Amino acid sequence: MLEIEKVNVTRIVVGSHTGTHVDAQKHFIPNGNCIDREPLDKFIGEAITLNISNINIGDGVGGSGLENYSKVIKNNDILLLYTGVSEVKNDTIRTNFTYLEPSAANWIVDHEIKCVGIDTLSVEYGSKEGKTHKKLLSNGIGIIENLNANLKKISDKRSFLICMPLLLEGVEGAPARAIAFTII
Repeated sequence: MLEIEKVNVTRIVVGSHTGTHVDAQKHFIPNGNCIDREPLDKFIGEAITLNISNINIGDGVGGSGLENYSKVIKNNDILLLYTGVSEVKNDTIRTNFTYLEPSAANWIVDHEIKCVGIDTLSVEYGSKEGKTHKKLLSNGIGIIENLNANLKKISDKRSFLICMPLLLEGVEGAPARAIAFTII
């Protein structure tokens, strides 16, 4: 913290995918939208939070696993996934976390979900090809990663989500603040 004429000013240096963050199309699609070009309405709206913490950490979630929830998911929903990984307090989650398999990305596209959020570092693990990211982003589906354990509080509930990425020109992602209001 710098003291300039009795005013405190803190310098913050972070990566564009630090903490809770939003991926823009440009993250995996060379000519895709940068974060300042992504429509904000894909990160605002009615959401359903699924508690999938019964899946072993490190395993992928497939389309068949999401199909079990098809009766509670509506077209144009924001799909939030609580995996429980956000409650793990050690560095093992950097190399071992729950993720979405490409079949889950296909399921999300087929069910016209407008955005997916997850409490892990990424929607995808270990794929240099980025199949899950590419499928979601190329279909205009928003991605919110590294949400926190507060998702557990709204598990299996509908809410209204507002997730605002920082307005950074020309970059592939941005830190964001996500808030959810439960719907009664």
